[in-house]
Amino acid sequence: MKVKILVFLIFLFPLYSYAYSIDDLLKELDTPLWKEKTSDPVFIEKFKSQELFSTVVKLAEAKGYDWRYRIRAIKLLGELGTPQAKEALLSMFQDPFFHHECPSLKSYVADALGNFKPEKRLLEILKDGLKDSEVLVREAVARSIGRLKMPEATEYLKEAFYSEKSIAVKIAILNALKSIGNLDALNFIKKVISEQQELNDVFGGSL
Repeated sequence: MKVKILVFLIFLFPLYSYAYSIDDLLKELDTPLWKEKTSDPVFIEKFKSQELFSTVVKLAEAKGYDWRYRIRAIKLLGELGTPQAKEALLSMFQDPFFHHECPSLKSYVADALGNFKPEKRLLEILKDGLKDSEVLVREAVARSIGRLKMPEATEYLKEAFYSEKSIAVKIAILNALKSIGNLDALNFIKKVISEQQELNDVFGGSL
């Protein structure tokens, strides 16, 4: 009799709840409209629970998984906007081994970090990416710094511009300075576009 009661109670109250796995997340992100989905507030909200949030981090960090799905998890972390998501992304950004299988992974992390509220620590970590060996990372870092719109970043961006060889990154740096929009940044843009015709073709008349 006791056994029957125990079985009945287990049926009503399972000892183990269903655990949301990486495979479950992959199924949700396996859509051509993943960018729209990872920007949908209703979809995002459920990943603020600790269990589901942990699964997103696991996929983002999961070496051996297709990088195309890892970047979707990275974007989702950026859209979450929580302190925990920011810390997870900062950890990935500073991990020298995080992106060894796919260099562009770090650029997606850099891009996601531009979604968070401006703060000195975030800027101090991001600015080191302006010296990264990968062009895509430097470009993404410049874009994110521009989105933070912190006047303190002006000097970092000016220094990076003069040491930069990639025209794409130079344009990203100037766009970041334009976004910051203080007098120092705007005067710097006017100066460099007057000296470099290829940049003047991009920015001429836009200030």
